[in-house]
Amino acid sequence: GLVGLRIQRMPNESDLEFGIPSQYSYMTVCAPSCHDCSTLRAWWEEDEERRQRFFKNVMESDELPPDQCV
Repeated sequence: GLVGLRIQRMPNESDLEFGIPSQYSYMTVCAPSCHDCSTLRAWWEEDEERRQRFFKNVMESDELPPDQCV
């Protein structure tokens, strides 16, 4: 069976804004969103500040993220 299900934008760790999939246990399913939050595309295109933090902290990029999620 599965060890767990994690939603990257809703991490279990209170000190993290985004979950880190590479640190999840083996056989854990990771999803970018669920029925309790907006779709990845809607979130990406509506929340510029959080999108920039995600791009910097999770994607480890100092560049500006694209405006559209395609």
